[in-house]
Amino acid sequence: MTARIAHVDDDSDIREAVEQILRKNGYEVQSYVSMQDFIDSLQNDANRPDLAILDVMVESMDAGLTAYAQIHKRYPQIQTIFLTSLGDMIRPYFEDGSHEWVCIMEKPVEPVSLLATINDRLKRREK
Repeated sequence: MTARIAHVDDDSDIREAVEQILRKNGYEVQSYVSMQDFIDSLQNDANRPDLAILDVMVESMDAGLTAYAQIHKRYPQIQTIFLTSLGDMIRPYFEDGSHEWVCIMEKPVEPVSLLATINDRLKRREK
């Protein structure tokens, strides 16, 4: 079964590049410009991804973090990767032990690293 990945980023160049990398490697991808669009899409079971790649600063400085809190509470099975220019600076926003379930990658990201991290996160989902 093809893994479904949602990607939220307001930068069209990044959205297109990530989508191209993922599709080329056999993933089904749905891209969103805003967190609200992504959250709205989760109402439909058929749109629910296996993994979400979220930018932190989309509509506001912390839109990604706020959206993640909602998503993680309602849909804990969705693995998440933060793809952000802020890097580990966002780590303090998460509770202790979050390194097990919060994955942060800094932009720009190498395709090989992104794919390896996605594969790792999807394996965690299967456990």
